[in-house]
Amino acid sequence: MSLHPVETHQTVVCVAIRDRRVLEFVYRGKPRVVEPYCHGLTTTGLECVRAVQVGGGGSGFGFGKLWALGKMTNLRLAERTFVPDDPDYNPHDSAFAGIHCRVAAVQRLAAAGGRSRA
Repeated sequence: MSLHPVETHQTVVCVAIRDRRVLEFVYRGKPRVVEPYCHGLTTTGLECVRAVQVGGGGSGFGFGKLWALGKMTNLRLAERTFVPDDPDYNPHDSAFAGIHCRVAAVQRLAAAGGRSRA
């Protein structure tokens, strides 16, 4: 029995969130590198992940945006890990009607100057 592509994506995303690993994929023809925070079914019925883009192409770096799993291709779990530190992250994200997996809380950086991305 093989998994449906969305089921496979869901599994990869939840592993990434659990292990605090970066995700890489192609979205709208551009490579993306993101730090995933929350994954579930949105209030509009889409399977999405809330993630901060930290690499790749396109715009929207540095803040959590919704990425539709159905629009992702070549999804893969990167070896690189991250420390969840998005000051705007809300584990009770109102964009989701149901949450499959999520980062429970974020680490607040003590130093002034905010976030640092490698």
